[in-house]
Formats: sequence, structure tokens, C-alpha cells
Amino acid sequence: MLADGSEAALRAEMEVNVFGMLRMVRAFAPILARNGGGAIANMLSVVSWFVFPFNATYCASKHAALALTEGVRIQLKSQGTQVVAVYAGFIDTDMAAGFEREKTPPRQVAERTLAGIRDGLNDVHADERSETIWQAVRTDPAGLHAQMQQQWDERTTGDDPFEQDPDTSNVSE
Repeated sequence: MLADGSEAALRAEMEVNVFGMLRMVRAFAPILARNGGGAIANMLSVVSWFVFPFNATYCASKHAALALTEGVRIQLKSQGTQVVAVYAGFIDTDMAAGFEREKTPPRQVAERTLAGIRDGLNDVHADERSETIWQAVRTDPAGLHAQMQQQWDERTTGDDPFEQDPDTSNVSE
């Protein structure tokens, strides 16, 4: 958050992840209302629930996107519009191309999202990582925070601090 360029990064990420989502919802809500309702699926992230210090601006934008999702869910329920929050870790897309770790196939995210919509869920955990992080956030938030602090404190001074990733395998479930 304190690095050079972080304010510009935060503004850009908020523009896409929050204001872009808001514009999408505002564009489709009246159409869905005229059609008797429908569904909106908002793609969030596991970092909607906690802060990974190496991309804290992205986390802040996803926290805000979660709040927006929950707010519009409440506001659109009476018109019969379901608002689904979709959570995932790394998805095998261009955005995650630089990360050397297991990634979730986009097809799996789509299939779980559609199943969640059919099942009337408010929240969809699209991969194993989202299920693991969700449990860590709910059962041991202090432990997850301590782990993030440790990773920050032990960070390398290399050119790309984003190569690091939280390992939640040692967080109590």
C-alpha cells in the first residue's frame, strides 16, 4: 500500500472491480426486473475475505466489491434478482499466468457458478482454495493474519514480490 504507484494501482483496480461491477449491475437490474428477475454473478476472490500483503490494493478492491455485492443482493431481492458472489483462488487465465502454482480451470468456475445459481446460493466457492481459505477465515482469522504478517516480514527483496503466495495448509481448519 505504501509503495510507489500504489495509489494509481488502487484507483485502477477500484475502477474495474468496484465501479465496473456497479455499472454492470445498474445496467442489467432494470432489464432483469422487467423480465421478472434473474441472476447476477459477481466474480470476487478469496482475497475478498483477507489481505494478502503483496497485493493489498487488489485485496482492497475485492473487499469493496464484496460489500457492493452484498448491498445489491439486498436491494434486488424484491425484484426476484439473485446476486451471487463467486470466490476462487488462482484461475487459469492470463491474469494468473505469472504464478507458479496450481490453478483452477475456468470451466470449473463456470460450472460451479451455474450450479450455485440453480441451487439458489448466495455464495459459490469455485475451487478447493476458496473452501480452504473460507474455513481459515471463519475458524482461525488470527492465525491467517499472523501467517500474512510472517510472509510479509520474511519477504524477499527481489524484483517481483508478487511471486509469493499465502500457504494456508498450516492454518487451523
